[in-house]
Parts: sequence; structure tokens; C-alpha cells
Amino acid sequence: MDKVKYLLIFALVYFFSPNGLSSLPNLTLNFLLKETFKLTATQLAYFSAITILGWALKPLWGLISDLIPLFGSKRKSYLIITSLIAAFCWFLLSSTSNYSVWILLVILTISSFAYAFQDVVTDALMIEIGKKENKLAEFQAIQWLGVSIAQIITGFAGGLAAEKLRAQTTFLLAAFFPLTIAILTSILLRKIKEEPILRFQEFKENFKLGVWNKEFLLVNLFLFLWRFSPSFGAPMFYYQVDVLKFSKVFLGFLSSLGAIGSAIGTIIFSFISKYVPMKKLLFWSVFLGGILTFWGLIYLTPFIKNNLTLAKVLAIVDSILFGVLGIIFFLTMLTFAAQKTNPKLAGSIFAFITSVMNLGLMGSEALGGYLFSKVGLFWLIVISGITSLAILIFIPFLKID
Repeated sequence: MDKVKYLLIFALVYFFSPNGLSSLPNLTLNFLLKETFKLTATQLAYFSAITILGWALKPLWGLISDLIPLFGSKRKSYLIITSLIAAFCWFLLSSTSNYSVWILLVILTISSFAYAFQDVVTDALMIEIGKKENKLAEFQAIQWLGVSIAQIITGFAGGLAAEKLRAQTTFLLAAFFPLTIAILTSILLRKIKEEPILRFQEFKENFKLGVWNKEFLLVNLFLFLWRFSPSFGAPMFYYQVDVLKFSKVFLGFLSSLGAIGSAIGTIIFSFISKYVPMKKLLFWSVFLGGILTFWGLIYLTPFIKNNLTLAKVLAIVDSILFGVLGIIFFLTMLTFAAQKTNPKLAGSIFAFITSVMNLGLMGSEALGGYLFSKVGLFWLIVISGITSLAILIFIPFLKID
């Protein structure tokens, strides 16, 4: 029964997370910034990089949750409080139409702090219980299956919301998702047994032993560089809207198809992770991810630009295929990171590893925006593909369970 309860809470927290239902306003925000505030693709990339700052600060949230109990709990209470803060941020945005870029930037950055803290304590619970029960891959898979199912919904709904609803209405809907997490947590985790809180000296010794060694630093460098490959997400979004004439509803439809692919990929990962060695999974994740990056170049060809129907067909196929492969690659990296985490310090060390990945993502967004302004979309995609493949040189040096 406990296993079912844990699977349920991990799936539901991620279902309502910023990767799941809480991503509903994303398309609305992108169009608000593009059409109302006239941000360029480069400016939108910088905006996106700043608003994920909270995710780069995850070690701080991990330290707080590992060392400072709140109402006698180091996980559950923080999960409830941070969910309420995230809900309040959306309520603020829903209460006015007098926006500025700076208001949006500040409130969304604060909400990223709350969501990142929420993610830290959820993952800490997942690692504490998953290592004890030897079910890390299973718990990772159920979390991201919840995300994929939510994204199927938000893809369709997000496109319709961007097309039909006022931004304030979409933001109000988004406020109820973290509120739901707070309620579910208080019910499902009422009697949870958490890892004991370590004394500071004991924590310090374990943290130094777990973090300050060559193997751990190499793992983090590898994961950072995997995420740091310059992103062409924002420039491609502008290209799809302005050149390929993709509508808001169609972009939402593509998002849902990608989520369907992710759901399929999550199920595939939960199966193959039991039989395929982690080193092989890492190699193929990096290799195929790098090779498939170059596929984006096909949309820049004159033939595709002159055949917009074919462009839509390709985008549909891409969304499903990349959804399947992308989640397998991502879950491989997350499971590898979880294996390197001491369950006694699950909040701090896993947060440290994932924040390194998020710093890579921030750098990827900012670097992608900068390079786009200098070399254009074609060479940005080429550089992204080359740098993605370059980290293959690290894999032989990684100590992999």
C-alpha cells in the first residue's frame, strides 16, 4: 500500500508541476512577450534564462530542507508552503492586466524559486524511498509519465487558451494547480516517515565526502555540458510563427503530440532500464540527441518554406518521435544523477546535481540567444549539434553503476 501511495504522490506532484499542468500559460506568455511587448527572439531567450534562476539555486533549497525542519518536517511542510507561494504568484498575475516586462520577470522568477524548492523536496523523497526500495528508475518513470499525461492536456489546452482566453484567465487557472499539490500533500503524506535530520557537523562531513571528489565533479561537468549546448528554442519558435505560419492552436497541438511521445518513451524507459546497462543508455542518449539536432536544418530549406503543409506534417512526425527519444535521453541522465546521490543528503546532493544541469540550461538559453543574433538560425543549429556530440568524449571516463 505504501508503494502505491508513493507512486501516486510522485506522479501527482509532477502532473501538476511546471513541467506538467502548470506549463499551461507558457504559450500565452510567449505570445504576450512577442506580440504585446515586442520582444525579439534574442530578448525572449534572455527572459527565459532569467526566469529559471530558481532552478539553478536548487542546492540552497536542498540545504535548507536537509538542515532546517519546518513544523517538524524537512520535506512535507516545505512541499505545502512552496506550493502555496507558487499559487499566490499566479493569483497576482491574474488580478491585473497592467503588466510590464519587469513585473512579469520578477513574479515569474519568484514562482520559479517556489517551484524549484517544491521539486527539490519531492526528488529528495523519491531518492530516499527509491534507494531503500531499489526502485529509482520506476519512481523516475512514474514522475515523468505524470508529466507526459499533463502535457498532452496542456498542449491542446495551452494553444486554445493562447487563442481564446485573456491572459488573466489563463493565469487564474494556473494558480489552482500548485494549490492542488498543497492539498494532496497534506492528505497523502500525513504519516510519512522521513529520514532523520543530521547534525550540522555530520552533514558537513557527509556532504564533503559526497561532493568533493574527482568522480562527482566529472559527473557534474558531463551533465552541465549536456544541457549547455546552445538552444535554438526561442529562435525556432519565432521562425515557426513568422515563416512557417504555425498558428497558436497548431503549436499547442504539436506540444500535445510531443507529450504523447513522451508518455510512450517513459514506458519504454521503465522497461529498457532494467535490461540495458547505464553506460550504453548514456552513450546512445548523447549520440542520437546530437545527430537529431541537425534535423532542425530541414525547416530552413527553400523547399519546406515553399510547402507549408509539408512543414506541418514534418512537425507532427518530429513532435512524436522527439517526444519518445527526448524523454528516454532525459530519464537516463536523471537516473544516472540519482545513482550518484547519498540518500542521507538527498535534498542537497541531488539538488546540487540538477542545479548544475539547470545552470547549463540557463547558459544554453542565453548563449543560444546571443549566437542567434550573431550567426543566424542555420549556424546556431549546426553549433548546437556539434557541441552536443562533443561530450561523448567524457563517457569513457565516467564511473557508471
